[in-house]
Amino acid sequence: MDAGSVKGSYAGAIGIPQFLPSSYRRYAIDFDGDGRRDLVKSTADAIGSVANYYKSHGWRAGAAIAVPTHVDPRGADALVGMGIRPRIKIGELKQLGVTPSAPVDDEATAAVFMVRAQDGPTYWLGLTNFHVITRYNPSVNYALAVHELAQELRAAFGRGRDG
Repeated sequence: MDAGSVKGSYAGAIGIPQFLPSSYRRYAIDFDGDGRRDLVKSTADAIGSVANYYKSHGWRAGAAIAVPTHVDPRGADALVGMGIRPRIKIGELKQLGVTPSAPVDDEATAAVFMVRAQDGPTYWLGLTNFHVITRYNPSVNYALAVHELAQELRAAFGRGRDG
């Protein structure tokens, strides 16, 4: 690629996935099989490259991403304040007043995060795959939107081969 012809954002991000040059070099793949890694014009390469980024950062195919949860208000701020990196086993979080709305392995680690919704704050458990999404884009709202969109697509079109 001719460096003078590459157009990117003001910060230097390139192509559909907005990879910085170092990420382009490290994670871009030829997913459409044409012999080139083209994140500007090839949607397939862009999707495959983001998947490669996720895999390189610990994505676990088929594993849970985020689970809505109830949090005892007395400990909510402290748990949310610990950040988005999964650090505490779910079994321990349950002992601290966290009640997941779906079954989750007590041995899995998670982080508690809060999203402001129309009806007030909602709390979630962010598992390893959620953290991987936030490595790509650090916004919790972005990561949750990706998760919810994936759920809708899965419901509409069926489960993908790599979860």
